[in-house]
Amino acid sequence: MTASRPPDRPPRRAGTRFLALAAGLLIIAGIAPTAAIRAADPVGSKAAGVVQPTIQYEEAVAHAADRIAFAPGERVSVPFKPRGSDRWAVGGVQPRALPAGRVSGRALRDAGPSSVTDPATPTVVEPPSGPVGRVDLPYVDPASAIAADLAAAVDPGGLRREVFGFLPYWELPDSSTRLDWEKLSTIAYFGVGAAGNGDLQRKNADGSTTVGWSGWTSSKLTSVINTAHANGTRVVLTVQSFAWSSAGTTRQKALLGSATARANLARQIAAAVRDRGADGVNLDFEPIVSTYGDEFTALVRSVRAELDKIAKGYQLTFDTTGWIGNYPIEAATASGGADAVVIMGYDYRNGSSDPVGSVAPLGGPTYDITDTVKAYLDRLPASKVILGVPYYGRAWSTDTELLHARNISGTKYGASVTVVYGTAREYAVNHGRRWDPVDGVAWTAYRRENCTATYGCVNPWRQLYYDDAQALGLKYDLINRYNLRGAGIWALGYDGTRTELYQVLADKFITDTIPPTISGSTLSTSIISPNGDGRLETTTVGVAVTGHIRFGWTVQPLVDGVVGPPVRSGSVTGKTVTFTWNGRDDTGAVVPDGPYRITIWTADASDNRASVQKTVTVDRQPATLTLAASPTFISPNGDGHSDRTTLSMRADAWISGSARILDRNGTQVRKWIVTRTATGSWVWDGRDSAGRTVADGRYTFRVWGLDRAGNGSIRSLTARVDRTIRSVAWSRSSFVPRSGQKDRLTFVLRRAATVTVSIYQGSTLVRRIWTNRALTAGTWGWTWNGRTAAGALVKPGTYKAVVDATSWIGWSRFTRSVTVKAP
Repeated sequence: MTASRPPDRPPRRAGTRFLALAAGLLIIAGIAPTAAIRAADPVGSKAAGVVQPTIQYEEAVAHAADRIAFAPGERVSVPFKPRGSDRWAVGGVQPRALPAGRVSGRALRDAGPSSVTDPATPTVVEPPSGPVGRVDLPYVDPASAIAADLAAAVDPGGLRREVFGFLPYWELPDSSTRLDWEKLSTIAYFGVGAAGNGDLQRKNADGSTTVGWSGWTSSKLTSVINTAHANGTRVVLTVQSFAWSSAGTTRQKALLGSATARANLARQIAAAVRDRGADGVNLDFEPIVSTYGDEFTALVRSVRAELDKIAKGYQLTFDTTGWIGNYPIEAATASGGADAVVIMGYDYRNGSSDPVGSVAPLGGPTYDITDTVKAYLDRLPASKVILGVPYYGRAWSTDTELLHARNISGTKYGASVTVVYGTAREYAVNHGRRWDPVDGVAWTAYRRENCTATYGCVNPWRQLYYDDAQALGLKYDLINRYNLRGAGIWALGYDGTRTELYQVLADKFITDTIPPTISGSTLSTSIISPNGDGRLETTTVGVAVTGHIRFGWTVQPLVDGVVGPPVRSGSVTGKTVTFTWNGRDDTGAVVPDGPYRITIWTADASDNRASVQKTVTVDRQPATLTLAASPTFISPNGDGHSDRTTLSMRADAWISGSARILDRNGTQVRKWIVTRTATGSWVWDGRDSAGRTVADGRYTFRVWGLDRAGNGSIRSLTARVDRTIRSVAWSRSSFVPRSGQKDRLTFVLRRAATVTVSIYQGSTLVRRIWTNRALTAGTWGWTWNGRTAAGALVKPGTYKAVVDATSWIGWSRFTRSVTVKAP
């Protein structure tokens, strides 16, 4: 941001950025918009808004005619290498190194397909009703405009969130633009337009290079990319397609509606990224023309495919408005699509809003930032959401100096204008900073004379609302609270040489005071017996936690409830928090029997900590338990066949504790109390404590208890719920083989199994039909002629078919009797 003039004196000159914006707004004043989209219903009872042109579009229009003497750049020679602390997936993979540039900026400027920019200037929904007030424009000395190299290089830090900053081309030559690499993970160069045929807009109608492409290929940007890469920061290209005007709508329809144009744009984007040595692309398509959501998704997926042809790990994002509108956010961020959406979390108020207030209200009676985040999280995981914040505010002419006064902006009293942070802060210093606790925004009020030929000179109130460090800090707290992927910034450079906005990024995303968030923890067993018998030798503590980079543990004995000095401690750097203890101290010796406290702590980059504690008993002298199940499996389908089992326990000493059925995840299904007994039996019918029949699988029958000395005993037995054999049936209940009759055995398998089928009379094997035959799920059968394997007719009597099936669950058996009769 260029230096601003003192606000109490008329300006002699205004900075390039502000003059361009003022001129652009004057040109388009009074032109009606052609694109306004009714948003989908927002969260809660607050009314939906109308999607209106964004600051990004308005400033792109205002600067479209800029003539900046960008010198062409050399090849980007420093390849991107991610920081060790990067936490977010990019391109479906963990962050990885990317190649440097292939050609120089000069070569890119002079070569390749191009499309001329449309001569028609897009329109804006909210043009000012009068000239831009001189008091809202800062003064800058143009002599300093193209000066020192950008950036204050610092050591890369450990960002907990992605910080995604837009860098407009009009900020590149500004000597006051300062990039603090420690607090920036991604820089989005803004930007280059997309033509209706899918070409990147590199040429103006007169054959000159567009200012966007000129900045992309400039020596300034070469310096930015090289320095960014040296500090572990990505640089991506923003590609624009604005459909806020009839011309823009026509252009976007042509682009999205043509598979050929989409493929062409995807190839050109990938080539521009590859050749420049950049690290991805941001698509600023706003809005998406009605009914073209599927086509936009197809474009996003095509861009991803083209980037993946070069290398995995290129970033792909697209911008969305605060009101979701018709952006296909789920489809376009699915696998093979974009990494994240960048919500343009501003423009909630514009020049005609009444009453006036924050352009990005955190709360309040109307649809706000908090509502926006909730709406997006209803449809997307937090890891795919970047919330953009404004480094600017807006000034209005108002009827009073009171908070949220009535808007009277227009020709007579002066138009509403946007004001960058550096200038807004200066106004607050001169006129007194105020605070709106509902919107969560800083503001100030002052008088400003406005003179016109029609109305003469008037002296209305002006109110200016802007996001300062306090306001942005609240938005960053929201990002942390909802665990979003990160924060976006419109726009880098708007804070000039000031450092407080970078400091709040560090405070919230690096040097924070918020500890990691623990959402749950598990303990595999609360009793271990480290005596080498292979049973309950260890216990594992698992912790579900976010916002951490390392964790550690301490194990301390508990004597009468008082903890002693640690016997085991350690720490590691990692995201998966698990610790397995084998009952030994740091020297490898087994600890004495008794209770111990295991503390697992987690720490973030600023060493803020959160912890959980678990109590584990070491007991190497348990009572001996013997468990049994009869039968060893059950098939609880109500047919009377193996519908229940008797579970029993015998111990060599009485115990008090519990007998439980656990599923494979360790979740309790049934429980019985064991009280001072050495024997016990329980009938289990395959139902949980709520009376619901459990699913097939392996279950654990586990008995735990303490003997009279307080030594713990635990024993487990597998109890199988197995309905692999759905049914076994003979086609007739009796038959006469000597009269030539036959009977067919049919059985149905629910799942694949290894099957043995036999015929028995009593306990005597009469005939083995199939042995260990691998069968799929379905119906199987075999016809018996009443003969043995040797061909002899069996004697009349009762026989049974025995079907044994072994599936992934285990072994199960089903029998069915049949009578062989004499003629």
